Amino acid sequence: MGGRTINREEIRRILQEKIARYMSVQQSVRAYQLVYEMQRNQLEELLITKQALQSLQKNPPEKFDGFSSLGSGVFIHISGTIKKEVLVNIGANIGVSMSINDALEVLEERETKMRTNLENTAKTLRELINLMVNLEREIAALQQYLSGSSQES
Repeated sequence: MGGRTINREEIRRILQEKIARYMSVQQSVRAYQLVYEMQRNQLEELLITKQALQSLQKNPPEKFDGFSSLGSGVFIHISGTIKKEVLVNIGANIGVSMSINDALEVLEERETKMRTNLENTAKTLRELINLMVNLEREIAALQQYLSGSSQES
């Protein structure tokens, strides 16, 4: 075989590239973990909303006296009559009045999309983690080779 020998400097350069790649992948993993958590929280909120609507559908109260969210953890006290329709954000903060059944259908569609997105994010995370593991092995092998060849010198 006429393969050329790789010198120590080339191995150090390759090692530095692998370490840089590892750090980049590690940052991607952190970012995807945050995305995954956010998606999981949104799905959990959606499921709670579905349960609340299903409860309203089964046992609709005539009067409401309680608190309603304004967003960002701020609530106001409200009391009044509960109608047969709810206001649903269909995007761009545009609310459409619809029956509870229709609202539940909208939430079902959103849930399906959210679960698909969550699965895709989890798959990407697994792939990135596998890449990190492979890079760790390659880095360890290069470091071992360098430390072994320096003892021979």
